[in-house]
Amino acid sequence: MVELNNKIKITALTSFCVDFFPELDKIYVGGNSLNFATQCKLLGYENTLVIGAIGKDRFGKLIENQLDKLNINRSRLYQINEPTASNKIFINEKGDRYFKDDSWNGGAFDKFRLSESDWNSLIDSKIVAMPAGDPNLKELLKRRNENQLIVIDFLDYLGIDFIEVHIDNIDIVFLSGKEELLNELHELSYQKRKLIVTTLGAKGSVALFENKRYYQKAIEVNEIVDTTGCGDSFQAAFSIEWLNTKDIEKSLKEGSIAASKVLNFVGGVEQE
Repeated sequence: MVELNNKIKITALTSFCVDFFPELDKIYVGGNSLNFATQCKLLGYENTLVIGAIGKDRFGKLIENQLDKLNINRSRLYQINEPTASNKIFINEKGDRYFKDDSWNGGAFDKFRLSESDWNSLIDSKIVAMPAGDPNLKELLKRRNENQLIVIDFLDYLGIDFIEVHIDNIDIVFLSGKEELLNELHELSYQKRKLIVTTLGAKGSVALFENKRYYQKAIEVNEIVDTTGCGDSFQAAFSIEWLNTKDIEKSLKEGSIAASKVLNFVGGVEQE
């Protein structure tokens, strides 16, 4: 990776949770934003910050400890009177994760709204990352400035219609896609002149931009332990490379390398 400026400010909003793995009887810290910020820090970007909320409970403390371990700025991670968000993650025999209807408890994540001071703190952030299910999404897209790279993760359950509603003020649309959606996504990318990047698990990733498709094979690993957090790590590495070089093929490669390293342990960030 060409690190043209590793002092840029990167802010991850506002998804922080604990992941319960019932089969393993384990609890790990996670959430899109924690995973994204962790990858940025591991890539050498020291000025990485988070904004969000956790509960005044032991799970919130676990999240604080993880951020402190990597010296990620959490001065705007607030404790509020709601439970820390949590997610029950189940893993099948192939290492792929799956969820049940009652897996997610939004807690503090669902209730948190950025203050005026929080919004003002974002003005000089070069990369701002957020999951599309964040209650603060519309406000972010309204307040963004032209010097920011706004990257939004639409995950695997938000449809193309939802992406189309918000895409005009987004710089990179990420999603965990299905191959049958690629033609529609390609058309949307072309019409809106936007970069759309979809990860396809073991089939790699595809970037759609300026009426072209760019493919990247998944990097093989000896053993897939758990896929949790792969997409977040991919997005962080891709976004940084794209900001620095505007080279889609390099960005896909760096994203794939980062994602492959997360496959070797349980949870979205390495904690043991």
